[in-house]
Amino acid sequence: MQIDDLRQVLRWTTARAGWLAILAALSPGGWAAQDAFTPPPASFTNAAQVHALPADVAARHLLVRLEGVVTHYHHRLGDGFFLQDDSDGIYVRLLGQRPVVRVGDRILLEGETGAGDYAPVVRLRRLQNLGPGILPAPEVVTASALATGRYDSRRVEVRGVVRSAAPALRTAEAHLAVLLRSDGKDLLLGVNEYSPSSTNLVDAEVLVRGVAAGVFSRQRQLLEPVVVVESDTDIEVLNPPQPLDSLPVKTIQSLFRYSPAGFPERRVSLRGQLLGQQEGKWLAVRDATSGLFVESPEGHNFSPGDELELMGFPEMRDQTLWLVKPLVRLVSAGPVPRAVVSSVTNALSHPVELHRIEGLLAAPPRPGEGSWVLSLRDGDREFEAWLPAAGGTYPSGWREGARLAVTGITEPFFTASHRPTMFPFPRGLRLHTRSLADVEILQAAPWWTSPRLTRTVLVTLAGSLVLLGLTSLAAALLARKNTALREAREQLRTARDELAKRYTVRTGEWREELAARHAAEADFALLTAERTRLARELHDTLEQTLASTALQLDAARGFFREQPQESERLLVAATEQLRESQSEVRRSIWNLRSVKLEKATLPEALEQLGKALAETRGPAVAVRCEGKLVHVPPGAASHLFRIAQEGVTNALKHAGASRIDIHLAFGSDALELSVSDDGCGFDPAAAEVNGHFGLRGMKERARALAAELTLDSKPGRGTRLRLVVANRRLKES
Repeated sequence: MQIDDLRQVLRWTTARAGWLAILAALSPGGWAAQDAFTPPPASFTNAAQVHALPADVAARHLLVRLEGVVTHYHHRLGDGFFLQDDSDGIYVRLLGQRPVVRVGDRILLEGETGAGDYAPVVRLRRLQNLGPGILPAPEVVTASALATGRYDSRRVEVRGVVRSAAPALRTAEAHLAVLLRSDGKDLLLGVNEYSPSSTNLVDAEVLVRGVAAGVFSRQRQLLEPVVVVESDTDIEVLNPPQPLDSLPVKTIQSLFRYSPAGFPERRVSLRGQLLGQQEGKWLAVRDATSGLFVESPEGHNFSPGDELELMGFPEMRDQTLWLVKPLVRLVSAGPVPRAVVSSVTNALSHPVELHRIEGLLAAPPRPGEGSWVLSLRDGDREFEAWLPAAGGTYPSGWREGARLAVTGITEPFFTASHRPTMFPFPRGLRLHTRSLADVEILQAAPWWTSPRLTRTVLVTLAGSLVLLGLTSLAAALLARKNTALREAREQLRTARDELAKRYTVRTGEWREELAARHAAEADFALLTAERTRLARELHDTLEQTLASTALQLDAARGFFREQPQESERLLVAATEQLRESQSEVRRSIWNLRSVKLEKATLPEALEQLGKALAETRGPAVAVRCEGKLVHVPPGAASHLFRIAQEGVTNALKHAGASRIDIHLAFGSDALELSVSDDGCGFDPAAAEVNGHFGLRGMKERARALAAELTLDSKPGRGTRLRLVVANRRLKES
């Protein structure tokens, strides 16, 4: 709230007090209300009780009896006074009465509650002056604390720097309006009694004692806190104003930089060159380090290039430095400043400089606050140009799409989308031009502007609609002749669809039957192969071992009586052969153990194979699977599993290995299965001739998969069986 606003408020209160006084004088017993009285019992007996009432309850005019000290009373302008007791402060409305009281008097009053303009008040009925009292000690507050409203009607003490001091009304009964900067915020003071010397307090650091009041809206909201002061004796000067001639000249860039003493709140002195101005609004001034805006002083007219001496109070507004309440003096005239050819990115880092930026006009000019506002684009960056108002029209060349060169004073700002605190720097840029001559048309807008393009599209669309109507009429005439043809085509299409449906159903049934037949044949072939292998296993191992054992037992019986030692040797040999047969039987049972591949993947089946081998107390078996798992059909999985099982069986029976490794690798094009051991090894050529190691069965399974089977072994170097099958063959198996 500025000083002029406070003047208007006080004029209104003065007029109100005048006609209330007239009504009081005409009322019965007008001035007798201040006589001594014995107050009756009341509903409320302290200020805090009244202050705490809701507005609708306070408006019921409940009875009040208070005793306290008058803390502020403006006899000429006020329609009431402030009273404070031990509990709180309260405003007392006189309702036309003029009691004889002064600040510091202790009084006893009777009244009724009222809603008030902001907080509940007391409406005076009768009053008794009890004589001089003691003012309550003020509460130390700041401007920010007063803005909360919780100190309403209480005596307070606030410290700050005076930024302005002038009479609020140009009459004989004027009071002093003081603008105080306290804790980074402005606070208005209203001083009842003052001497002319008090107007010289600007830039002084003071301690002020008064009563917290305010300016309120019609919705009972606090618009601006105000401290009302009885006289200038309640203003204690802590540090007098700095002599203007002794102020050191600072650089603009040094303001608001870190200092152990904090930011400057008192007046500073600057010197710089005038870049431009908007009459009644601002001056743009720059020294050798940086620039700032200055509140436009009244009664001055400067020219760009003038060297100015400035004294005022620095202040940050959004992203730009300002000097407020300034004193401006012309030092000398200087050359007109030259603009820097720049871009949006560069200008954002140089506030309050004269820059020239080119850009495309992105939209028609729009009226701003006393200006025309142009929205332009420099590459992928947008910026605004603000021009002084020049009537209701603008140059015809300012059309969307025109390329303009704008010379103006830079002002970075935050756009609405860039306000979050996590984005520390402004992205918006304004260029404040000094006149319309600062906007130069480099290239006229193309003919295909948005309005012209819109009109062209509308005309084309109207013609298209007419042509579409004529075409629709012709199509309707032709449709009548083609009805029979469409019906015949529809019948033919229906018959074709029915035939295709039957063909599809019959083909699916045939494929299912063929697949079932192939599956049965594959199962039979696998069963026959397994039976053949089992017969070969029983013949080569168990049958021969049992026959040899029987011969040895018969021989042992013949030697039992005559040569007992030879008989014992034969029995021991027979026992060893039976134990070997037992191991062979266990291996055969292990080979016959069923792994349900339909319920497990191939890697899981191989893992089960390794676990089964561990139960036989044979060599160590390691199973390792690599690569991205590929679905292996059941038939192919059975072949792969049996090949691995056969390789492990051969290693167990013939290699005498201490370790067997099973490795399954899924590649992008093929699957690789290998079984290797560290056994005695053999000659693959000789084994193939003799038909040992089940090589024939493994090769038959490999041919069924169209796979490549290799056997790598040498005597004394172990054996490695490797099978490679293409992924596409797996899907066909």
